[in-house]
Amino acid sequence: MIAEASNVAIALPELVHFELLIGLLLVHLLADFYLQPYSWVKQRNERHALALPLYFHALIHGVLGTIALVLLSASIDMVAVGISAVILVVSHFIIDVIKSYCAQNITAFVVDQIAHIAVVLGIFLYVTDQWREAAGLLQHVGVPHLVVVLAYLAVLKPSSIVIKQLLSPWSGEVLANKPTSSHPNDPPTISTEAQQTLSLAGQRIGYLERVLMLTFVLLNQFSAIGFLIAAKSIFRFGDLTKNQDRKLTEYVLLGTFTSVAMTFAIGLACAAALGQLPIKS
Repeated sequence: MIAEASNVAIALPELVHFELLIGLLLVHLLADFYLQPYSWVKQRNERHALALPLYFHALIHGVLGTIALVLLSASIDMVAVGISAVILVVSHFIIDVIKSYCAQNITAFVVDQIAHIAVVLGIFLYVTDQWREAAGLLQHVGVPHLVVVLAYLAVLKPSSIVIKQLLSPWSGEVLANKPTSSHPNDPPTISTEAQQTLSLAGQRIGYLERVLMLTFVLLNQFSAIGFLIAAKSIFRFGDLTKNQDRKLTEYVLLGTFTSVAMTFAIGLACAAALGQLPIKS
């Protein structure tokens, strides 16, 4: 019975007319990044809803979106096309006005793009009348998908905290070896190395490193992990030899191998939960 059940394919609802979705996303990329001069962005951030270029920008989205809808829709419903064009213009204007009041950082950028893409996806589902199919796809999100999401979340901040705690017994020794002033009576200053490093760069590098390694583990591409570690070692070699600090070298190696070991453990646990372990008995 189990064998028979495993051979039965689960019928998933399928979305069609993907050429329209691709076209709308292409329009968004062109209008938002290539047809919007920096001067328009600057005026939007300074004058907000009073910035005239913001209206031009929203209209460009509407015009190009309408062209994509007319050219790529399987069955053209001019009423739906008109409503979609209005939604594109109005939603883009509102989202960009809201963004103009926010700090211009990566968080605001990502939220802004998610909002725009959500509108594009909504228009696609509205024009093609595939709300039920989209809802059906969401209903098939199951344990395997959640396991993968859990693994990626685990290799980010939780892993950073664990690594920091594991290395804390040696952190004091490494910091004690770094001179912070040229004279014992001088006030404490930031070390030269600290002045030459980017804020939170090490943390971000660790995030990217573990995300890449986890991806390679799940794809069973262990040779790529070796290449990643080798590349990191090459870039760190100059700093370590320049400092001539054996404790710092050992500390960096401890951090690197701890990060690698944790990511391997999380990746293999995820693969085991998915039934995709690279080594099978």
